[in-house]
Amino acid sequence: MVNKTLQKEKDHWKKVLERIISVVKFLATHNLAFRGSNGRLYQNSNGTFLGLIEMLAEFDPVIQGHVNRINNDDIHFHYLGHNIQNELIRLIASAIKSEIIKNVKQAKYFSVILDCTPDVSHQEEMSLILRYVDVSSNVSVEECFLGFLNVNDTTGQGLLMFCSMS
Repeated sequence: MVNKTLQKEKDHWKKVLERIISVVKFLATHNLAFRGSNGRLYQNSNGTFLGLIEMLAEFDPVIQGHVNRINNDDIHFHYLGHNIQNELIRLIASAIKSEIIKNVKQAKYFSVILDCTPDVSHQEEMSLILRYVDVSSNVSVEECFLGFLNVNDTTGQGLLMFCSMS
């Protein structure tokens, strides 16, 4: 009996996390903001992430049950806060970077593109882009942005020192 209840609870959390991850992937894929100025369900200005969770709760019994448990204070750890959103974004980004690096390692030809520019706070940032020839199905040139790196010296010598330390 206890094992059955435990398995049912595990299945519930797995389904909840699958839906939360789908919302995170949707927002990231469409380059949409996650949060508003309020971090609570069913309140004004709570952002796109919580808005999508609210919308899913109208149609999806799993999320509806989860939201009801939150609203009834049956659970306090609900995985809808900004910390879990950031953690999921980091995990997904890490998986994507790993896949890009795997593809670059398999490619016969690749190049690294670095470009420096100041951000809005006047901190120099270097963008890191990998370009490679993908021959897995059709031959195509792929270009993938991997991220920004903060740099202090944008001279050739400074970038050489930065790259050798990284």
